[in-house]
Amino acid sequence: MALSTRLGIVLEGIQNCQTATTKVARLRSHSDPAIKELANAVHFLSYGVQQIGLALSEDGREDDLPIQRLK
Repeated sequence: MALSTRLGIVLEGIQNCQTATTKVARLRSHSDPAIKELANAVHFLSYGVQQIGLALSEDGREDDLPIQRLK
């Protein structure tokens, strides 16, 4: 079985985070404050991971990260 590419894994991770963000959205208005707080944390964590994935995978952005990537 072939290994996934790095880009493929990043894009799959973005999709998984989008799914998590969608699932947790309805819980952000839950009546239980603990559930509401946890839902907000999951939302921001998932959204942030999506942003990181897009920053690493999208072409056309200024590449100012101090890491070397193969082109």
